[in-house]
Order: sequence, then structure tokens, then C-alpha cells
Amino acid sequence: MLKKIIIVGAGEVGNFLANKLSSEQHDVTVIESDSLKVDELNSSLDALVINGNGGSPSSLMQAGAETADLIIAVTDDENVNMLSCYLAKNMGTKKSFARVQDSSLKSELDDLNIDQIIDPSESACDEIEKLLSRAGIYDIHEFSGGKILSVGGVLTKDSPLISKKLADIHEFGGRENWLVTAYVREGISYIANGETVLDTDDHVKIIVKSGDIQTATALIGIDFNYQIKKVIIIGASRSSELLAERLYKDYEVVVIDDNKKDCNRIAENNSHVIVVNNDPRDPKNLIDLGIGSDTAIVALSKNDSKNIVCSLVGNALGVPEIITRVNKIDYLELLKETSIQATISTRITAANSILQDVRSDQVKSALTFEDTEVEALEILLSENCHVLDKSLTELELPQNCLIAGVIRREKTYIPSGNWKFGNKDRLIVFTLPESIDEIENVFC
Repeated sequence: MLKKIIIVGAGEVGNFLANKLSSEQHDVTVIESDSLKVDELNSSLDALVINGNGGSPSSLMQAGAETADLIIAVTDDENVNMLSCYLAKNMGTKKSFARVQDSSLKSELDDLNIDQIIDPSESACDEIEKLLSRAGIYDIHEFSGGKILSVGGVLTKDSPLISKKLADIHEFGGRENWLVTAYVREGISYIANGETVLDTDDHVKIIVKSGDIQTATALIGIDFNYQIKKVIIIGASRSSELLAERLYKDYEVVVIDDNKKDCNRIAENNSHVIVVNNDPRDPKNLIDLGIGSDTAIVALSKNDSKNIVCSLVGNALGVPEIITRVNKIDYLELLKETSIQATISTRITAANSILQDVRSDQVKSALTFEDTEVEALEILLSENCHVLDKSLTELELPQNCLIAGVIRREKTYIPSGNWKFGNKDRLIVFTLPESIDEIENVFC
């Protein structure tokens, strides 16, 4: 179902959402106060772009707030975000999302009638914690409360998946326990099938059942023989402080940055964390912190270029686990040419907070990924769904989609062609964007 969506703010997050949602034919209107950004968007975006203030009733009226389905306010000014949502909801907008990171402001949500908070820093910390606990994997996502996992990695020369048709591989328990869902080769995204033959350095997504992540790492070819004990956090940002607060009980945590004021702030608030005021781009300064085979670097500064330089330095020094926050698309393309694969993006974490509400009501979660166009949907089948009691082979599905998993009565399955769908089944579907509407028509 196509929706009318207002996006306030055309920074990295707003721009990404506007491009993604307008490409899916949603009715998107962007409100942006920077006239230069407005000119850029008008030349590249298939959407109405208004040069104005999202906290202004006249701008919201011009954007059609009285009939909008969603307003997504993602400017750098949290007060503008909250005011935009408050005004739009009062005008008639059905649902509101505000980017808010200040914990003192979050307590005012009910009074301002804001439906959902977008906090990319919190979401980024969630993802980093998962990656640190499973070194060598560059993304991991849970479906249905963790009953099914999607694991992303780059195939090494040791992967048993290389140079064989996927249909011919019966190692690691067979198809009922794991499934390659998608892969990226030379920048192009594909949905996998039985005829797919994978190669070294392919970026893959593998579905496994809860508790079976070792199968995914073995299939990727990861030598999972080390455990992270020390985490060096680059940058004294809010995200860095949040992450340090979460990690200090399980890891030795060091924060390093060349901004003295920010370092002092973290040191004053976190006595259990070592804070070093020094330039993290200097290899000597990182060596002095004590880098070893059990060390991870997490680059979380506000500056993309600093994060990339520090990650490259850490990689040259032999750090086994490196996680880099990057928002600019051009920088992400640069990193793809290196061995640094684990990246965190506020654009993606924000999008994953919102996409579920853009999809049909039966879509219970929706995920987009950093390294591929593929999207994953978790769909709850209703009693009125016309696919009930039909087998998978009876359905006419688009070629570029895959039913990767099913949760039925708390049990998980990786379905074969003779699987018959039932009421309240939860389907995990991997697809390219152009097929999302068709998939929703079939299952929703």
C-alpha cells in the first residue's frame, strides 16, 4: 500500500529515506531549511521538496500534513523534530517519528503525541554489541525475537560454499538448518537459489536457526578461534559514551580522541572507563594503548573520514576486529575496496526503525542492509490470507524473492517446495525492492 510521507530534514538520514521511499512510488514530501540542499534534491529526487522550517505550520500545511500517513522528523535539531511531529499530528497526520537522542527530552513524548523515537546511537550500540560477541561477522539481524538469525559475512577461501551449486551442498546438516538468501558480487545484489555458485569475496546473507551461529561462521569460512577482551573506541561522541557504559563490565574499554573537552566529559561521567586525550589517527598512539590479538577497534567519532583513517591504521596494525561508523555513501564505497567490512550507519538504523510502518499491516518487521539492495520482511499470515493450505511450489512468486524461514507455534523451519502455509505463520522473506509490492499482495 502506497503512503503519503513527510520527511523533515535532508541530511544523511533524511536524504536516504527520501530516495528509498520515493523510488518505491510512495508520495514523499521533503521539508528542508537549507536552500542548497533543496536545489540538490530538486535535481535528483522524484518528490516534492519544500524550502522551509519543519516546525512551521505553514510548511507542514504546504506538505499536506492534514492527510499524511507518516511524518519522519530527522533534522539535527531535536526540538524542531519534536515540534514538527506535534504540529503534524494535530493537523491530522496519522503517525509520527522523531529523531531524539537527549534522554531528558524523551520523557516528554506522551505530552507531544509522538508515536516513536528514532535514536540511531542506541540502535548502533545494539548492533555493535552483537558484532563484538561474534567476531568475524559484519552484520547480524534477528527475526521473531531471535528465533531465526540472518548472518552477513564475506566468503573466505576456506568457505565450503565456493565453486559449488548451492543445491549440491549437503554439509552442515543440510538445507533444513541453513540457507544462503542473498549475495553481492561486484556491487550487484542477487537473491540466491539452488543454481547459485558462490565465489571468494562474495558478500553473503545466511539464515540459521537460533543458537546455530557457528554453522553460519563455518559456511562463511571464518576462523572463529579468538575472543575479544579489549575494545578501543575511537571518538568521544555520545555514541562512544553510550557504548562504553554498556561494555565496561565485559571488556576492558579505552576511549581515545583528540578533543579534550569531549574526553573530559566522558572521563567525569565514567570512572570505570580509561579515556585518553590523543590523536587516534597516529599509529603510535594506538600501539601505546596495547593492541593485541584480542583487541577490537570501534570507530565511532562524528567524523566519517577520521573513522575510516583510524580503521585503516588499525587494520595495518593487525587488529582482528574493526567496526566503523560511516554515513556518507562515497566513503562506504571506498571501504568496500578494503578488508574492513563491519560498518555501522545511522541511515540504516533509522530506516529499519521506520520501514515496518511503511509496509502493510501484516509486515511485523522490515530490514534493509548496508551492503546490498536486498530487503528482508517478516510477515504474519492472517486467517484471510489466500495462500493458506497452499504449498510453496503452487505460488507464483517473483523470481527475485525467497521464503527463507517460517516460525510456526514457536518452532522454526526453513521451508522446502512442499511446505504448506498456515494461519499465523510468520514468514521471513528476502527480496529486491521492485518485488515488495507484489509480495505484499500475495501474503498481506
